[in-house]
Amino acid sequence: MRSPRARRRSLRLPMSPDRRNDRRTLSLALAGLVLPVALYAPGGAQAQTSITLGLVSEYSLRGLSLSDGRPAPQLRIDHDTDSGWYGGAFVSRMALRASPATALAIGYAGYARRLPSGWSWDAGVKRAVFLRDARNSYVEAYAGISHDDAGARLSLSPAYYGAGRSAYFELNGVQPLGERWRLSGHAGLLHWLSGYGAAARNRIDLRAAIATDIGDASIEIGVQARQRDPGLRAARARALFAGASLGF
Repeated sequence: MRSPRARRRSLRLPMSPDRRNDRRTLSLALAGLVLPVALYAPGGAQAQTSITLGLVSEYSLRGLSLSDGRPAPQLRIDHDTDSGWYGGAFVSRMALRASPATALAIGYAGYARRLPSGWSWDAGVKRAVFLRDARNSYVEAYAGISHDDAGARLSLSPAYYGAGRSAYFELNGVQPLGERWRLSGHAGLLHWLSGYGAAARNRIDLRAAIATDIGDASIEIGVQARQRDPGLRAARARALFAGASLGF
């Protein structure tokens, strides 16, 4: 069974041709991991850091294929403190038909708190960096609530994928099936507030999966769908997907 911290992460639960710029933008993304550590250091309470290596049949995000339909290796680092501060970093191979980007790095930092009623809330900011293609990099601020294994979140970006302002609302849930198996579901709505060009102003994406844990490893298989949008440069993700991960 996953730890309470692992369940919390699952619900909050996610550029430049010049190599010097690549290193600078990557360090900004990884700052999401360093920031909460620095903030928390004087407190002296316990913290937990986890590392996850993964391989997915296709890297998809909000219904878009970010690996051009091909498999992608991934690395994720999560850091949680008992005081509520958390942060982390995520890196994945990627490929877009209209972009020279070769990898996506995401750094995030935030604060989460559990209320006496059993509800939890969290808020934070993340920075997505498309290595070797800075045009698509963006920042998002988010806030969400959750109860047990279900949650809702709203994310706002001033320049989503380097374009206009956007809002993304999502619902996520996990249903345990015994000790090892679990079902997960996701529904999201992207709404462009400005600067969406030829893309549709609203776009819905759906995702459902079943997963099992084998020791420190997890295997997942599922289906996903996205509302058609001929104005997008990125391809729609394949309907079927699978992935495996190993945690440390």
